[in-house]
Amino acid sequence: MLTTRNTQSLTDFRQNATATLDRINAKTTAEILTVTGEARAVLLSPAAYDELTRDAMLFRDVTLMRQAIKQIDNGEQTNSGDFFDDLRSQLLVMKDQREVGK
Repeated sequence: MLTTRNTQSLTDFRQNATATLDRINAKTTAEILTVTGEARAVLLSPAAYDELTRDAMLFRDVTLMRQAIKQIDNGEQTNSGDFFDDLRSQLLVMKDQREVGK
């Protein structure tokens, strides 16, 4: 589990960057950097970042699935042909807008 209990000043981090990065990578923890006592940044190991990203994507996908199920239950579904026709139209508009902006 990711924890944010470790806090250090930016000055301390500059002096001990390698040790901090080694600790973060070894324990999958987060390190909060402060400037004049105020939290300004969070450092994560690549593994912790990947885990958070996967969790966020999973949460987004589950939310979309729940919305889709609710729409189906409410009779709000669209047949696939209409959906793809609408999507194609939206993409053509986006393409036209991009070409105008060049």
